[in-house]
Amino acid sequence: MSAPLWLQFTGTQTKRKRAELACVACHSKKIRCDLQARGAQGHSNCTKCESGGKECRTRPSKRGRPAASAVPLTPPVTEINSCVQINRHGSIPDHLAVDQPSSGPRGAGVGNDSRSLDFPRDLLRGSSISRAHIEQARTQSFHNIEWSLRDDPSPGQVPPDPQGRPMQAMTNDSPTTQRTEDHSEHNDSYPIGHVFLPELQTNARAQERLIAERMPEVLNLPDPDLQQTFAETYWEYCYTWCPVLDRETLSQELARSPLLVNALAVVGSNIKPPMIPHDGPAGYYERARTRFYNDEDADVMTSLKAISLFYWWSPRPPTILHRHSSWWWTSVVIRHCQQLGVHREPAQNHPLRQHIDLSLRRRIWWTAFARERLTALCQSKPCVIDPEDCTLSEPTLEDFSQDTDKTKAEVFIYWVRLCAIIGKIAKYLARSSDAGSSAFPASLARDLIGWVQSLPPHLQLPIGSDRTTHFNRDVHQLHLPYLAVIIIIHLQRSSPSQPLPQAYPPAILAASCMARIMRDILARGGTRFLMAITGWYCGTAFIALLQALRIEGLAKSANEDLDILTLAVDQLRIMWPTAAVFHSGFGRLRPSATAPDFDSQRAPGPDLGMGDGTVYMEMADGIDWTAYFPFATTETSGIAGRLLVPHTEELFFDDDAFADAMLQFQDLFEPCDTLTEMNPFM
Repeated sequence: MSAPLWLQFTGTQTKRKRAELACVACHSKKIRCDLQARGAQGHSNCTKCESGGKECRTRPSKRGRPAASAVPLTPPVTEINSCVQINRHGSIPDHLAVDQPSSGPRGAGVGNDSRSLDFPRDLLRGSSISRAHIEQARTQSFHNIEWSLRDDPSPGQVPPDPQGRPMQAMTNDSPTTQRTEDHSEHNDSYPIGHVFLPELQTNARAQERLIAERMPEVLNLPDPDLQQTFAETYWEYCYTWCPVLDRETLSQELARSPLLVNALAVVGSNIKPPMIPHDGPAGYYERARTRFYNDEDADVMTSLKAISLFYWWSPRPPTILHRHSSWWWTSVVIRHCQQLGVHREPAQNHPLRQHIDLSLRRRIWWTAFARERLTALCQSKPCVIDPEDCTLSEPTLEDFSQDTDKTKAEVFIYWVRLCAIIGKIAKYLARSSDAGSSAFPASLARDLIGWVQSLPPHLQLPIGSDRTTHFNRDVHQLHLPYLAVIIIIHLQRSSPSQPLPQAYPPAILAASCMARIMRDILARGGTRFLMAITGWYCGTAFIALLQALRIEGLAKSANEDLDILTLAVDQLRIMWPTAAVFHSGFGRLRPSATAPDFDSQRAPGPDLGMGDGTVYMEMADGIDWTAYFPFATTETSGIAGRLLVPHTEELFFDDDAFADAMLQFQDLFEPCDTLTEMNPFM
């Protein structure tokens, strides 16, 4: 788009004036006529006609009568297209002012709009630019600001449609651009937004209508049968952890949102690839990502649903900064929700409360919240969300449709509660590391115990026997982050003299329970439904089990569990590049852990009884560490059989203060064969 033309002149230029009135005789001879000037003095003829004794007949203008002056409708300065020049006072220059609709027929103006751009007469008379250039500038300038003013009447004013019928101010029959009440809730982002609410709303409508008027394009979408299989994969494997779609409305949403179609295809084709030809998750992801960044879906809530599904696509590890990671997309969802005010619960007397889908809001917001808390722990990132800023209530069963599997809804609810505790632990560990504190987070440990003991019987981990007779993949996955955070807070930080962190009894037992979970999953034929973060869970368990290799009586069972974790990560790396980093690290660390001189490298420490855990309880502020594992018995694993009964054997641990900082993963996975000098979680 070319830059708008400005009317430029200096004080030394000759101001050529075109008379607005001229007689027929002067015009035919192409001489200057002073009829307009003499008319102002009370004369009825020009000088030429008077001197020649001729009748002075006024020539009618063929340019049309200039529109009457009116107060310009100046758009909000912050929303004007960058092509429109704004003066230092924050307004559009006078010669680009927009007149209100005249009484003439609609379509008389530029672009079939009753509003037209009109230049002040004094400026036109004083300009050296030709009338043709002025008309060109008029048209160009109109198009530059048309997006902000099209269908954007001033508050209380609704222009007529081409047939003369009045228009509804918020009418938009296009299903792809139908506004919802969720769009208007972001106005509380402005400290004084309520004062300018009419202007904000009308400008938002103008932008949405502009999107709706884009030229249609040829869509490249998967076939309907593939869309159906992708949806089935989502309901079976992903809905529990991302309940942002609804069965009742999914078909209609897919019909009007190519962005959502491609996002759902990313999930389905990556978790359960069809055996018929399809474009694959990378192709679907690229199309969906492009549509999102191009604002091609006008419904922001549908866009949030779509990018929430990107969690099941990770093209490369977060070893370098890129805009494809789960951390990136989760942050995008959070920022959009905060701008819309999704994180705030509308008051009971809010006029729009009944028109807002609060259940959908809760499911989208708390999905992003839980993911962000997990990432804060595993990638040592600061928490983005401040819970004190959130007034949106936690999800309940009432937020799910009647046909939803109740167990899936319950797992999601308890997962969100667990992730809230994990976020507090991540924040505590990060800040205690900076402060040099070594205090054990006893209150947070009690929160974890309270969480696991609050689970209803059907959500408790069913690994109390040597075989799992009631396998539920969602319940098994629910306990993976729980066990991982137990390991983290019961690891002592590594040091130059101690290359591997010391693992205390709870960390070792939690790692063994995690290996049991992965064994149950592998025994049932696949790991593709597991999320990318599962590789990190396995990495934490691997580190704790390396400690068990040093202990006589635990080494054999620890080796068996390490075999399971290695096999699990080997399967995970087929889908998730981050798991490949762990797999390489496992191969480097495990041989060194079983080297003959390994024990000689460890500094001696006090004896800790493993049966009743008396000494350990004193270190952990009186917490009975066995309370972490109400689901475990001596039959759960070989390590559990040794740790959960009294023994005479004593285990040796360093007598330094308890875990006081986040695990330093760069100490553990550098170098990783070809991935040298890399921290896989930064």
